[in-house]
Amino acid sequence: MDNDTQARTERLSPDGGVADRFAASAAEKRTMLEDMVRIRRLEEAWADAYLDGEVEGLPPSLSTGQEAVYVGTNAVLSDGDCQFTTHRGQGPQVAAGLDPDRILAELYMRADGYNGGKSYHVTDADRGVIGMGGIIGAQVPVAAGKALGQQLRGTDRVSVAYFGDGASNEGAVQEAAVLAAMWDLPLVFLCENNEYNISQPASHAVQGSSVAARAPGYGMPGEVVDGCDPLAVAETVAEAVERARAGHGPTFVEARTVRIAGHLAHDPQRYRPEGELADARARDPIDRFRRRLEAEGVIDEGEFEEIESGVETEIAEAVAFARESPFPDPQEAYEDCWADPPAGGAGDGGDTREGKGGGERGGDGA
Repeated sequence: MDNDTQARTERLSPDGGVADRFAASAAEKRTMLEDMVRIRRLEEAWADAYLDGEVEGLPPSLSTGQEAVYVGTNAVLSDGDCQFTTHRGQGPQVAAGLDPDRILAELYMRADGYNGGKSYHVTDADRGVIGMGGIIGAQVPVAAGKALGQQLRGTDRVSVAYFGDGASNEGAVQEAAVLAAMWDLPLVFLCENNEYNISQPASHAVQGSSVAARAPGYGMPGEVVDGCDPLAVAETVAEAVERARAGHGPTFVEARTVRIAGHLAHDPQRYRPEGELADARARDPIDRFRRRLEAEGVIDEGEFEEIESGVETEIAEAVAFARESPFPDPQEAYEDCWADPPAGGAGDGGDTREGKGGGERGGDGA
């Protein structure tokens, strides 16, 4: 195995400060902080609606503490790139610029939502944000399929697959990683290690120094990055994206982050040892990034209050929009079940191309 497939040096930021490893302007840093606050407040509004009985269905899965991963990743993606979310998909949605009004309308199961009120796995194909299905880890092979399509079409577009430390043990993730490396797919495997697989500590489920240490076995580079630092995430993902665009294949990125909220909105987290939750809150990426920007003179305390106030007004208006949106017509349950066939019939476009190693792949079924 060549040097390019060896796991690389871990990029964990030291406590109390981080190195400025990603060149971002003051305005861009301020926007990143604002987006992190926006993700947090939108999810809190959804959780409140559920706990108050205003919305029903599956309990909200919150990404509280993981906002830096999404903001950092979206800082380096381009139009035409795709990202495949976990069941905690609100972070990528907001960071990609989707409308909070329509996100919350979908979460409220209303007709004005992105998917007509039919799924809380919000999808906006035009913006390249694809919501997961109901199976943990199943979005990863779908992302690999999209990356294969991007490659076969000769584009320089890239796909990102988010998944958690628990999902990293799923067979679907392993198989997708093997194929992605075999075919040099333009895919970034982005593992959000938030230290818990529901109620099981990640350290119990994943043996070894890191999840990313598995990467050489797949045949791709592995990176560990501080997932509470959006600038560190941006730099690491930028390197992986650049590698994919250049045709050099996938990269496995493990973002070490923290889960402050429970697995679901109503989870009291009684399984966590005493003091651990307080330690997690002390690592809050929003507070940490705010302090950094204040130290750099990018913002002052009053400006952060303005950011919070503006976001809170925006989310309150989004909640009002969702409440006023109508429910979908029951007949729409029979719509959007199947994709329309391509012009000329389903049999068109079935060319095959030689894959790495001389095998054949491609066609409509890819």
